[in-house]
Amino acid sequence: MLEKVVSRSNLSFEEAREAFLQLFNENELRVAAFLSAVETKGVTPEELAGFASAMRELSLRIDLGDVCDTCGTGGDRSETINVSTASAILLSCFERVAKHGNTSVTSKSGSADVLRELGMKIELERDEAKSMVERTGFTFLFAPKYHGKLKKIMPVRRALGIKTVFNVLGPLCNPASPSRQLIGVSSEELVDKVSETLQMLRVRRAVVVHGYPLDEVNPRGKTLISEVDGDIEKYVVFPEDFGLEKSRIIPCSSPQESAMRLKAALSGGGSEEDLNFILMNSAMALFCAEERNLRECTEIVRECIESGRALRKLEEIVCASRNLS
Repeated sequence: MLEKVVSRSNLSFEEAREAFLQLFNENELRVAAFLSAVETKGVTPEELAGFASAMRELSLRIDLGDVCDTCGTGGDRSETINVSTASAILLSCFERVAKHGNTSVTSKSGSADVLRELGMKIELERDEAKSMVERTGFTFLFAPKYHGKLKKIMPVRRALGIKTVFNVLGPLCNPASPSRQLIGVSSEELVDKVSETLQMLRVRRAVVVHGYPLDEVNPRGKTLISEVDGDIEKYVVFPEDFGLEKSRIIPCSSPQESAMRLKAALSGGGSEEDLNFILMNSAMALFCAEERNLRECTEIVRECIESGRALRKLEEIVCASRNLS
């Protein structure tokens, strides 16, 4: 299959699935060549669905019932705070959330990095993950725990130092199979590809966002939205649609800084810029989960923060993870 991809030919769903399974029998040089060739050619929805299907086959599955997830592909090089993690914590005040994530590959701070800095135990066994979601409405599924086969691929990804198809596959391969997902993608091109892939994988409801250039909802300007709900509907939103004014994004340099700023925002303090960024993305997560009006979702999330409920939820999650028996 490597030769076919190098020649810029597209793979069918089944060819992509077989190629992905074969990847784990190849040496590092051929793995790097395949990942680079797919990135250069550009992945198709059929290929993404085939890769995701194979990755799901190889993963350790976990049944958590009806759960949501918020996740970005990364790769936008914007060095923002971990807003999808903040959104997941806030969403767990209303819905059961199984946050699937990893340490950083292409950014300064991955979801696992910031949750660890916040004090949470992240490497949960399956029974611990189930206990967490039952006790707090939130659990973290550390990708290496559930995708053990990928251990062979990780050094290649790090050595390449570029975004690869694995950045896109991560959000598509949550081992809990969430029924509702908010997925941020790092390019406009990926909006259609990921939406069509989710449709092929028969996800009940998803919202795919691209914030020019963020893989998040953009507080500075427009964000492209694709709702996947049987059909696919695309449109653009602006901060004003959330009842907010445009605001700048403050760069973030480390997991420690991200954790500090995230906690400050959840406690009702911190900068207005961080608060707006988190409000917009959390409102979109709630919109994905419950299909409410965006302005209504924004006010619900704001009240959650101002009442202290958001900070209490974070403290509850951290405490529960540290007291698992």
